[in-house]
Amino acid sequence: MSTRTPMQRLLQQTPRSSPLATLIQPYLSQSCLRQQTTTTTSTRAFSNTCRKNAGVRKQRSFAPQQTAMKQPSQKSFEVMKKEQMKNIDQMPNDVGLIPGTFIMPTGAQLPSLTNDFKTRFALEKYRLWLRVKEIFGRHYMGYFHVKPRADFQTSAIPSIAKSLYTDMYTAFAAGNLSPIAPKLCENIYTSLEQRIQARGPNAGMTWTLHSWVSEPKVVSHKYMPMSLEDNKDKTKQTTIQQVCVRMQSLQSLKKIRRVKQGNKTVEVVEEGSSAAPKPVTEYLVVQRLCKRGKMGPWMVWGTTRESDPQEALES
Repeated sequence: MSTRTPMQRLLQQTPRSSPLATLIQPYLSQSCLRQQTTTTTSTRAFSNTCRKNAGVRKQRSFAPQQTAMKQPSQKSFEVMKKEQMKNIDQMPNDVGLIPGTFIMPTGAQLPSLTNDFKTRFALEKYRLWLRVKEIFGRHYMGYFHVKPRADFQTSAIPSIAKSLYTDMYTAFAAGNLSPIAPKLCENIYTSLEQRIQARGPNAGMTWTLHSWVSEPKVVSHKYMPMSLEDNKDKTKQTTIQQVCVRMQSLQSLKKIRRVKQGNKTVEVVEEGSSAAPKPVTEYLVVQRLCKRGKMGPWMVWGTTRESDPQEALES
């Protein structure tokens, strides 16, 4: 079907040289152009959707998408707890120094009350707050979460530390850790054994404790649980008691070397070694592990140093 108007058909029949055609030709061109534009615009598609699907939305599924990779199965809490219960018997006796252990600095490291009153007051307040926290936490855990009630042996700790300290250094000087091995944690035993092996076959030491400058003093005493045992069964708790004791004594260490002179072996004191007693201050860390309600013996964890004032206050 032709879309031409009667006037356009008339113009086709009218010669080009006709005055009427010359007069109305511009207006007819504009009218034809508007008609073509309107026809094109009216038939423009606003989407690429097929007409039979126009206005029909695809139903959306909110079900979780299935992935091709199979997810690994996770262990339940009960299974993990049983595995942990099995590993408690193989738990090492050296679990490190309990976080938050604070040893008040002394001597030149201790800020002066006159020159640095602010830092000194902050350290004293921090030490007092830690002591109250340790005492409360120790008795709360020992009396309400453990059965039978924990015996901290607070009054006996200084004498226990004396005995362990003396036995450890006596065995170390003699070059034989076997008598004291059950009372040493793994890391301190390994360290002392390596130092003994480094002496050589003909080297030895003589260690003498002359006297105690002051009685051993407890400067940190912590008690905390070590496992996620069932809280209902308070007789099978696993805990650790760790105490830091300041040891001040007069002692001497003489290094000797065994040299053969003829048919005899003579001990010769090495240069720089002296038997004169010297004051020594050390901080001995002793601990006890309670595994499933069975309290172990007191052991030597090792030695530590005084806390840095700035690090302590920043923590």
